[in-house]
Amino acid sequence: MNNKLGKKVIVSWKKLSGVSGYEVSIATKKNFKKGKKTANTTKISYTFKKLKTNTTYYVRVRAYNIDNGTKLYGKYSAVKKIKVKK
Repeated sequence: MNNKLGKKVIVSWKKLSGVSGYEVSIATKKNFKKGKKTANTTKISYTFKKLKTNTTYYVRVRAYNIDNGTKLYGKYSAVKKIKVKK
């Protein structure tokens, strides 16, 4: 049996001052309606694991601040296309 899971993608971006953290999204469709995974981090990189090989993924990032316990999100970055190979 061919194991098509187990690949990973490391996403990194420039640090912004005055933000509490970042939300990173990856999906198999450009409109982020299918195969979407989202993660929150305070670092300037994130690793998505267990991705399918020979699949194109789309990635976007946005910053957030926490104000009185509420997350206030900024705009998403431009969508980047990534091809996961064998």
